[in-house]
Amino acid sequence: MVEDGRVTGVETSKGALPADAVIATPALPISWSWLEPHVSTNYVAQLRKVEYLANVCLVLELDRSLSETYWLNVNDPGFPFVGVIEHTNFEPAETYGGRHIVYLSKYLPESAELYQMGNNEVLEYCIPYLQRMFPEFNRSWIQGSHVWRARYSQPIVARHYSGLIPAMETPVEGLYLATMAQIYPRTGGTNYAIREGRRVAQAVAAVLDGREQIAQTAHGGARNA
Repeated sequence: MVEDGRVTGVETSKGALPADAVIATPALPISWSWLEPHVSTNYVAQLRKVEYLANVCLVLELDRSLSETYWLNVNDPGFPFVGVIEHTNFEPAETYGGRHIVYLSKYLPESAELYQMGNNEVLEYCIPYLQRMFPEFNRSWIQGSHVWRARYSQPIVARHYSGLIPAMETPVEGLYLATMAQIYPRTGGTNYAIREGRRVAQAVAAVLDGREQIAQTAHGGARNA
């Protein structure tokens, strides 16, 4: 919620939450869609310059381990995934009722055929490639499968990208941005998102603390007058 150029709160499914400051963490295309009515067209145009790849993630529940490797990068451009991550080589399978959890992840344009496939099509498409990598693998191992899609998953770091990164402060007073598009020169990783979030949170806390000190000084002066 914005009034007179400054943030006043957040609208939720359970009603409005008043706030003196808001940190927005969605991908920039999501942020500018609701920032647009409150900022200049030039600011929105600058945010639009950051483009994104989408992502498809197939999660398999297996009745046994696929391999001893936790994270396996796939460099063959012909494969429909760039990583095979066996999560239960990091977290015990007992956490998941004895099932072994494997992620198959792929960054791709939104227009790519794989992104447009139905959930079962994604599964059927990936199985032969998985069998090429792991010849002993059999589809009977699969006890369940899930497909997730993210339209704005990975910011595309093009030439002169550093000039496209938006500042944490927006033209709306009290509204701040903390997104994966701002962690450059890093290009991914939850740890960098956490680092960015902490950096913005510390800056916002300092601003709010400064306001509180000013208000206390003003009240003290009024009482002494």
